[in-house]
Order: sequence, then structure tokens, then C-alpha cells
Amino acid sequence: MDISFKTPEGRFNYRVAGLLIHDGKLLIMQDENQPYYYVPGGRVMLHEKSVDAMKREVEEELSAEVNIKRMLWVNENFFNEERLNEQFHEICFFYLLELKDPEILNRGEEFIINEDGKIHTYYWKSFEQLKDIQLYPLFLKEKMMELPLSIDHLVEIK
Repeated sequence: MDISFKTPEGRFNYRVAGLLIHDGKLLIMQDENQPYYYVPGGRVMLHEKSVDAMKREVEEELSAEVNIKRMLWVNENFFNEERLNEQFHEICFFYLLELKDPEILNRGEEFIINEDGKIHTYYWKSFEQLKDIQLYPLFLKEKMMELPLSIDHLVEIK
């Protein structure tokens, strides 16, 4: 069971997200019919460690295995999801990841994966290209330029 629940005041999510960086580019993704981009990840399940959730999500989404290098950020994010018109309170652990097998790099700069009927398009984008796209959470564009060596706590209210 995912740690996500809906209340009359909005939805709570406990998530993980991973940064895969290769050759000065970040792997980002976009769902069909969504105007924004984000990094791979997903919800943590009850009784699941966040590092295990991160590995599981990458395996489910990309059919790839990763090593967890380190946690970068703990993000408290308060936002209104436009498509659902729903208030969210989200806690997300962001990890720096390393590919165990570079096979994913053979898929090209842009590739599509169908995950149980959900179409995800993945892109390798340079840090410079990230400036011009709608990437969430918002702090990523700025913080990507200098990754922290210790865990940083960030709060976003949108």
C-alpha cells in the first residue's frame, strides 16, 4: 500500500525521486497529456525503506538497476495539482543515483516507455536546457547546479 491518502482538505504523498546524471545531462520524464516534467520516482509503500522504494521505482519505470550514491534533499512541497485541481502536501526524499548497467544510455536522448498503460517519455536534458522547461519541483533548476554534499531540507509553497 502506497503512503498516500486523500482528505477533504487535500492529498498527502510520501515519495522518493532520483537524479540520474550522465555526461552533464539529467534524465527527466513527462507523462502524456501533462505540460510539466519531473525526475523518475514514486510513492513509498507502507513498511518500505525509502532507498528500497527508490530502487523499486527505477526498476518499475525504466527496467534498470541503480546504486544509491547519497540523499540530496528532503523536500516538503505544498502545491495545487492543476489537472486534478487538488491541494497536495508532499514529502519527498531526493537521491543521487548511479546506473548499474549503462544499457539505458543506448535508448537515445529521448525514449518512450509504457508502464502498465501509462505512457512516459524520458529525455536526457543538459542543465542549460532545464532552464527553459516546466520542471517540478521548482527548486531543481537552481539546486542542480551544485549538488549538496550533505542532506539539505527544502520547503516549497506554491
